[in-house]
Parts: sequence; C-alpha cells; structure tokens
Amino acid sequence: MKKSEVKSANNGKYIDGVPVLKWDEWKDCTYSGAAAAALNAMGKNATYEQVRGLSGSAFHLSMCYGWDPGSCLVHTSYHFLGVNSDRNALRAFGMDYRCVADADAYAMEVQKSIDAGIPVLILGARGAPEWEILTGYETTPEGVRFFGRSYFDAQAAEDELRTENKYTLFKNFPGEYPNVLLRLLDTPCEPTPPKEALKISLQACLDLFKPNVNQVGYEAYKFLLDNLATVDSGHIALHLCLLQDARRAAHVYLTESADLLQGENKTKLLEAAALYKKMFDTLSIVMPYETKKEWDQNTNTPIPEETKKALVVALEKTIELEKQVRIIIAEIFKGK
Repeated sequence: MKKSEVKSANNGKYIDGVPVLKWDEWKDCTYSGAAAAALNAMGKNATYEQVRGLSGSAFHLSMCYGWDPGSCLVHTSYHFLGVNSDRNALRAFGMDYRCVADADAYAMEVQKSIDAGIPVLILGARGAPEWEILTGYETTPEGVRFFGRSYFDAQAAEDELRTENKYTLFKNFPGEYPNVLLRLLDTPCEPTPPKEALKISLQACLDLFKPNVNQVGYEAYKFLLDNLATVDSGHIALHLCLLQDARRAAHVYLTESADLLQGENKTKLLEAAALYKKMFDTLSIVMPYETKKEWDQNTNTPIPEETKKALVVALEKTIELEKQVRIIIAEIFKGK
C-alpha cells in the first residue's frame, strides 16, 4: 500500500486521501477505525478486524461507567486492568506511538508529524470523547487550527470543511487528556513477529476477563443482565451492537490468524473463532444490527417484554460461550 501524499493548503499542510469514518458499517470501535485508517495512510495494509484483534478490543466488554457510552471506549477498561495491548496493533505493523507531556508543545509536535506524512490519533478533538485522526493544519490570523477525520463528520457544517478531502475542523483541539491520549505515530520499530503479536492479543483476551473486576468482562455481562429492565432502548442498542461488532471482528481476526499456528493449536484457535461467531449469531437473532440506528434515534422506543426476555437468554448463552473460549485459549498457551 502506498503512503499518502502530503499537500499544502491554507498556509499549512495536510495528508491527502484519508477515508471517511462511519458508524453503522461494522466499524463502530472508534479506536480501531481510526488506527486502521491512520496505518493505511502510512502505507501499512491494516484492516479494522486486525486492529481490533491485535489490540484486544475484539475481546473487550466494559460497563465501567454503567450505561454511559464512555464505558465502550477501549482504553477505559484497559486502564482498570493494566492491559496495554493497544500498542500491539501498531507494533505489529512496525510503528509505535508516543505522547506529549508538555502542553505548550502539542501544536508544534502535531505540525511536525503532519509535515512528515504521519497522522495523529487523538481523542475528542472534534466530538464527544471518541478516537479521531488528525490529518492537517492551517495557519490563520487567529492562530493554527487543526482538522481531520472523526465519526462525527456527517454533522459538520459547510464552513467547517477543509481541503478537497472535506476534512472537518477539530474545534476541541487538543482533545481529552492530551498528555496521554494525543498519540504521535512517528516512532518506527521492528515489527512484532506475527505469531508473537497473536500471542499478545490472546493474552489480552484472557486478561480482559479477569475475575472480580468491577463491571469488566463477566461482571459487565452481569451488569447488563441485572439492568436491562430499567434502561432505555438507545443505550441497550449502543452497548449490545458494539458487543456484536467486537465478536464479529474476533471471529474474523482469529480465523485469519489460524495459519500462524500448527496442529492442535491451529484447530483450537479455529474452535475459538467459531465460538465468537456463535456469540455474534446468538445476539443478532434477538437484536439485528440494523435496529441499532432506529433505537439510537428513538431512545424512548419501548422494547417488548418478549424481546427483553430473549436478550437475557442470549446474554446468558453468550457468557457460557465466553467461558469456553477462555478454556480453549488457556489450552493453546499450555500447548505453546
């Protein structure tokens, strides 16, 4: 894949051709969508499913903040659990990130990165805390302004669009917690060998379901089951469709990774992939992914009691499948 070209405009620079990010297209994890697009802009052939798997987010479930959408953000439960596998998704492609501790240096460091053709991952610079890609800057009488791709681009007004790419103005630069969540991808590294990168992701799969962690993993499933009756349809649709999206990506990632293993371990990884497909199918039968948009837009839409009961059964079955997955993955580690 060819690295994107850097162009000049508005007394600044921008990285050309970074595609639009969209929800409702099986790419709902904003970190994975943004990271995959950023890697592709750097000439790295990364898919959304690979980033979800390598980062561990395909195996993720968190209700750390209850029904708050912030619970769904990948780094939230990683913080609680000490999991750092998001670096794995970048290192597998020969890149790493660094953060900027000095607030006075944010703008300067970002401009240097764009000049070098390297996008910046940033949280909440355009809209409510979601991961985005900073792709360019311009110099105005009022100072330097930044723009890029976010999942909120469809909401942008005409005067917020920049360059022929129609990038959107990042009005909230430098975003949420920039000293740790503004990530410069300008640190090349030796690519993690594919088998080792898979091992790191499988360890994250186990770590993200450590027992007795507040509303993460199995505790998150328990929270869902205990609170389905009292929450609106919009929140249910958001969290369960993100769960479907994750388990779909887990199935794709593990299936594609199976050739990295041999013999019994390869068979076991394919068994784990098939279990993730069962999770996806189990949830999809009760709540098709297409209902997410409808329920998001009509949060007061009552959910029939029969549907709620079916969701309980589906979640209980999914929990049992999650347990089977982790037994299999633990066996893979024993088999080396």
